[in-house]
Amino acid sequence: ALLRENSLFGVLSLLTGQRSDRFYHAVAFTRVEMVTAPATSVRAAIEADTTVGLKLLQGLSSRILQTETMIETLTHRDMSSRLVSFLLVLCRDFGVPDE
Repeated sequence: ALLRENSLFGVLSLLTGQRSDRFYHAVAFTRVEMVTAPATSVRAAIEADTTVGLKLLQGLSSRILQTETMIETLTHRDMSSRLVSFLLVLCRDFGVPDE
């Protein structure tokens, strides 16, 4: 996934309640600040303040939509069409307007 500012990753175990054996790896193309939080702390924050849960849900929904868009982009097309579609997605999601 390509993540935007204030994005979350590695949250599957929060939702399933089970420890995940998944290994998460991130590569930053720009300067970033990364914050970690134990699952118990995140769960406690969600229980204490529903807006935390809503923010988490918004972030996860955004990731699902991004994944669906990528699947749609990468299937049922020839290579040049996939490349053009992928570049358009990158422009839409990460592009900076310029003259």
